Amino acid sequence: MRKGAVAITVMLLASTAQVAWAHEASTFRACTVQAPGSCLTRGASFLYGDTVAIRGKVEPAHAGVVAKVLRRDPGSNTWTTLAERTVSERGRLRFAWETDKDDAVQDAPYLFRFKIPGHGSSNGTEVYVLYGE
Repeated sequence: MRKGAVAITVMLLASTAQVAWAHEASTFRACTVQAPGSCLTRGASFLYGDTVAIRGKVEPAHAGVVAKVLRRDPGSNTWTTLAERTVSERGRLRFAWETDKDDAVQDAPYLFRFKIPGHGSSNGTEVYVLYGE
């Protein structure tokens, strides 16, 4: 009888873990670091050649889960996967994009977001890449 009780306990713990693993994010935010200490969701602008930093935060933390980094190019309606990032213990995500001259579009933004399949997506965050003057 003792083996049966242990087996049932293990099955219950496994099913509880699966339920916790399957929950959706209650809060999932993304932003673009414009300057140290600031994080914008709209209107962040950079010159080509700059490095763009995108940050995300998901709650509950979803620590260890892999998220996709998605980008929508100016004038496009299609999101493309650029990379994958693992959610930190505190529910944070980071992505850096090294821009070049071919990325510069004066009048329309790129959009970025994070997505955890089966758990949800963050908001989109705008990034303008400019030629400069």
